[in-house]
Amino acid sequence: MAFALARWAEEAGFTAERRRYVFGGWLSSALGTYDLFLTVIVLPAAIAYFEPPSLPAVVQVTLVNLTFLISILAAPIGGLILAPLGDRVGRRTLVVIAGGGYALVTLLMAILPGYASWGYGAIGALLFLRFLGSAMSSATVGASVAIALEWTPKPWRGLIGGCLGVAPTSGVILLSAAQLAALKIWPGPAFVHTGWRAPFLFATVLGVALLFSVFLRMRDVEYFEHRRHQREARPIRSVFSRANIHMFGQGFLLYSGYLFAIQVAVTFLPSLLINYLKQPPSQVTGLVLVGNVGILISGVILGAISQRIGRRTALILGGAWIVVLSTLFYYFMIAAAAHGAGFATVGLLGFAVIVLSVAPFSGMVLTYLAERYPIQIRATGFTAVITLANIIPGFSSFILLGLSRFMPYQYTVLVLVVLAGLLTAVGAWAGPETRDVDMVPTEEVESSRTAQ
Repeated sequence: MAFALARWAEEAGFTAERRRYVFGGWLSSALGTYDLFLTVIVLPAAIAYFEPPSLPAVVQVTLVNLTFLISILAAPIGGLILAPLGDRVGRRTLVVIAGGGYALVTLLMAILPGYASWGYGAIGALLFLRFLGSAMSSATVGASVAIALEWTPKPWRGLIGGCLGVAPTSGVILLSAAQLAALKIWPGPAFVHTGWRAPFLFATVLGVALLFSVFLRMRDVEYFEHRRHQREARPIRSVFSRANIHMFGQGFLLYSGYLFAIQVAVTFLPSLLINYLKQPPSQVTGLVLVGNVGILISGVILGAISQRIGRRTALILGGAWIVVLSTLFYYFMIAAAAHGAGFATVGLLGFAVIVLSVAPFSGMVLTYLAERYPIQIRATGFTAVITLANIIPGFSSFILLGLSRFMPYQYTVLVLVVLAGLLTAVGAWAGPETRDVDMVPTEEVESSRTAQ
């Protein structure tokens, strides 16, 4: 069976080398999301390790939120400092430096002493390492996704892009599994002193495995070997130049829609159901898990479909169904829960909300953004979009609080659902179709095939 699949892949143009690059892009994207939520999911149960016992509960919660805010801010800062290396000297150099640095920084976080040994220096060290790790993680994702798609045969970019696009969902599942295992092995106080390190060490192991099995064995497309004199000297300046700023603006709108959809369908939905609508926590957790599986499957399918009908068309249609269908299903879910309907009804509607809101993006948006930029500035432009677009949606909870002054709080989320769909449709409409673009100049593709 495995041999037959490998032979079919070779005949379809997927050599072992290309499959390795696709796997590297997938795991790197999964680790990017794993890293983003690492402290948010793990630290609440272990924050006492880094703080004095007398610290008020409000301050403890604030410090946990601060680590997440640092992650959000570090991604664009570090990404824009490191990402241009991927356009100046090649993707491989960037992913080796950033990927190796991420593995090292995560290991250092895993072995940090606590407040009892370092006092407030422990939390300071954690925040500093958190900044470095997030910066390197974002740069690694930008370059590894770019190189994976650059090595993918054009007819297969939709399917492979769908697999890469659902990788962040895989990262959330991996992190949840690592956290649950650590809590089971080190229950209670043992988790505070020892168990919290396990999810960090797991990320380190994955990072080291990725570095040695993929990154160090990578080679760039021939462009970076044969066209040194044509490389972009200042990729950041070019990305934000008058000639290219429209590409960034369009990508910013599109990716902001994706992130708002993530906020309302994955981040906010469980909290709304449990804390406001008083649904059973265990069943809501099961709903989120099943919803993520639905995103994995539908995202890959929609990615493949986008290769047939076009990614721009598919994204416009996806934005339209978010505005109409996702909004309606969200409203019905809230109304059903508020009127005492059974969780079977609430859960079915919630599943529809999660899948319909996120799947259109996860299957296509990364592929579209990577295709949108030319090879000379792809790593920088792609990273700029996916990191800078994080900032505004990161304040979604405050936006909802503001909206609650004008409408019932439980329905404020519907405004962001509509906004996510509109940003998607408008962002896609404002740009061209990209499924037929040559991500690598044609002569370089032929040279790479000959080298293989």
